[in-house]
Amino acid sequence: MAKKYNNELKLTIVELLQSGMKAKQISEDYGVAPSLISRWKKDYEAKSGDFSKKRELTMEEQELKALRKELRDVKMERDNLKKGSKHLFQERPLKYHFILSNESDFVVEKMCKCMRVSKNAYYNWRRNKDSARTKNSVILLKERIRVIFKDSKEIYGSCRIQKMLERENLNYCRSYIAILMKEMGLKSVLKRKFVNTTDSRHGFALAKNELDRAFSSSTIGEKWVSDITYIRVNDNWNYLTTIIDLADRKVVGWALSEDMTVQNTVLKAWIHARRNRTISNNFIFHSDRGVQYAANTMTNIFSFNRNITQSMSRKGNCWDNAVAESFFKTIKHEWLYRFKFTSYLQLFDKISQYITWYNTKRIHSSLDYLTPLEMELKLKHIIKNAA
Repeated sequence: MAKKYNNELKLTIVELLQSGMKAKQISEDYGVAPSLISRWKKDYEAKSGDFSKKRELTMEEQELKALRKELRDVKMERDNLKKGSKHLFQERPLKYHFILSNESDFVVEKMCKCMRVSKNAYYNWRRNKDSARTKNSVILLKERIRVIFKDSKEIYGSCRIQKMLERENLNYCRSYIAILMKEMGLKSVLKRKFVNTTDSRHGFALAKNELDRAFSSSTIGEKWVSDITYIRVNDNWNYLTTIIDLADRKVVGWALSEDMTVQNTVLKAWIHARRNRTISNNFIFHSDRGVQYAANTMTNIFSFNRNITQSMSRKGNCWDNAVAESFFKTIKHEWLYRFKFTSYLQLFDKISQYITWYNTKRIHSSLDYLTPLEMELKLKHIIKNAA
């Protein structure tokens, strides 16, 4: 029988397609045929994004549908009798094996009727038919663990792999997943010590800590946090500036520069973020006390817009900007520390790869193990329903 997909999955697939992901990659990740993805995209456009709408059939179409079903049932019973006639007077296990071997071709309920056995009895036999199935399930589970681990760029440990398996209705405890990963020699990337760097020795005015560690938000574009970090390229430093939306933890803007000027760091990341996303009327932009955030270029942008409130961490208190700093720890531990960078372009390419994956595929414990893209779609859906 054809596999059924719910409307939420269809909407997610189309949103991923619109976000720039290739249909081939989506097909591999979600196990959906490319032809289905193409059909869903057409349905999405034809139904204005509402997959729940169904076209009403005409009387003629309804009659034709009923006739086709009746013909299909008759042919199926005929084929069952023709193919399974020699099993009708055999022991039940033989009948069960016959039904099992033909499940892909015929409806189980109708085969049970033709074989004169109980459907419930058949399913009970199938669940408990032999212990070899358990061994095969372990082999399949290990294969799924290996695929998920590789897809995560060898980042996910047993906890996140367990959450990914739950999405496939494969429910196992984390400790069992950890044991299997150890048997398979799969180990998450090693971590290094993270060093925070902020130059707050300047004479510019400082903003109050308006965010006050309120790192949660149910509104996209309401609270953004930003920070700058150093990354070594040969014997020099490059500087990564990021802006993260606290509602879905998406990196909405980022910039990589070879200097620490305001124009090449915060301003460039801000422009990138504003192109990607609008802000709310009570918008808060939070950062540390670095000179790039306190400089006139940025404070003028914020003060001229009445919808924007600038917020800064208290002196020497890194926890006030924990989400932004946590992202730098994550990208370095999970990705950047694997490579020795020799050029700006090489570093830019690796950062771009990671942020794209981070925004669309990496599950977050703070989002109840959703990806930023999934959380964005969820929040938009809630707002749409509320309207």
